[in-house]
Amino acid sequence: MAIARAIHPLVKLLKAVDNSLFPAACHACQKRLNTNEPFLCHDCQTSCLQQPTAHCPRCGQPHPATTTQNHLCNRCLTSPPPFNWLKAAGIYQGQLAELLQQFKFHHKTSLASPLADLILLQHQQAIDEFAADIIVPTPLHFQRLRERGYNQAKLIGQQLARHLNLPVNCSLALRNRPTPPQSTLSLNQRIDNMRGVFYSPEARPSRILLIDDIATTTSTARACSRALTQRGHTVAVLVVARALPHH
Repeated sequence: MAIARAIHPLVKLLKAVDNSLFPAACHACQKRLNTNEPFLCHDCQTSCLQQPTAHCPRCGQPHPATTTQNHLCNRCLTSPPPFNWLKAAGIYQGQLAELLQQFKFHHKTSLASPLADLILLQHQQAIDEFAADIIVPTPLHFQRLRERGYNQAKLIGQQLARHLNLPVNCSLALRNRPTPPQSTLSLNQRIDNMRGVFYSPEARPSRILLIDDIATTTSTARACSRALTQRGHTVAVLVVARALPHH
C-alpha cells in the first residue's frame, strides 16, 4: 500500500512531463491541443457540433436551408416514430463524417470517447430531462460483429454510461438476422430491410437511451425502438450524426 501511494504521484508527474514534451493532437486536424482541449481543438469541436438551421423536433430530420423554424417532418406527421425523440450531436459532413468513418471502418476505437463527449455537449439538458434508467446500444448481428470486431454503438454507449452513471444493457435489443448495409438502399428498401429484424426479450419496462452512430432515414432507430416499446419501454435515441437528406 505504501509503495502504491509513493508511485501514484510519480505517475502523475510522468504524465504531466509527457504532455508537456509531447502535447496531444486534435483527433480531427492533428493540431496541437491546449490543456483544456482533451480530444478536439476548439475549431473542430465547433465544426462537429454544427446543427441545421431548422429540423424536425421528433426525428432530427434537417429541413431545407430556406426553412428557419423547427416543425415536424412529413414522415413523422404521417407515421409517428415509436421513440420520444432522436437527437444528433451534429450533421454527417466534413470532419464529423471523417471521424465517424475512421471510428467505424478503420478501427479507431479510441474515438468513442470524443464522439460521446460531442453528444453530451450538445444534448446534456435533453438527456437529463428524459431521466433514463439504462443505455441500450443498437445491436449488430453476430456475423457483422465478427467481421468488424466491435459494435461501434456499444463503445459510444459505454462512454456515455460512464459520464451519466447509467448501466449498459446489450440484451434488451437483439438482432435476429443479418441485413445488407443500409447505405446502399432507398428509403422504402431501408424500411423493408429493417422489418422484423429486432426483438426484445421480456423485461421490466425502463426508460431507455438507444445509441447509434449515424441516423440517415431513421429506419433502424424506428425498427429497434418499436421492438423495445412493444415490451413497454420508453425510448429516446442519441446518435453522433444525422445525415442530410441527400445522403
